[in-house]
Amino acid sequence: MSISSFDLAIVLGNLLDNAIEAVAELEKDRQIKIKMNYDKGRFIILVENHYQGQRLKIGDQYLTTHKEKSEHGLGLENIKKVLEKYNGTMQIEDTETIFSVRLLMFI
Repeated sequence: MSISSFDLAIVLGNLLDNAIEAVAELEKDRQIKIKMNYDKGRFIILVENHYQGQRLKIGDQYLTTHKEKSEHGLGLENIKKVLEKYNGTMQIEDTETIFSVRLLMFI
């Protein structure tokens, strides 16, 4: 695959960091589902996790739940910058208990 290890670390690091923080708040159902598939130049990543509470957002931008807002909340924006390099897209879905991020990159 022709994606830099730095870009891959930004994407996976931020997605997994967010998922781990979300399930750490739970008493049960601490599950993170990760699927990755590369086929014919398309790289698809899916990360789903259970979470508690409501995720705040303005428009389509999710806001950090950390107290130190100036030091957090850049993860999804950094992922978007990487996706721009690879003509990629990101789809975020959240239900009452599951948060899901699906990425598609052309590499």
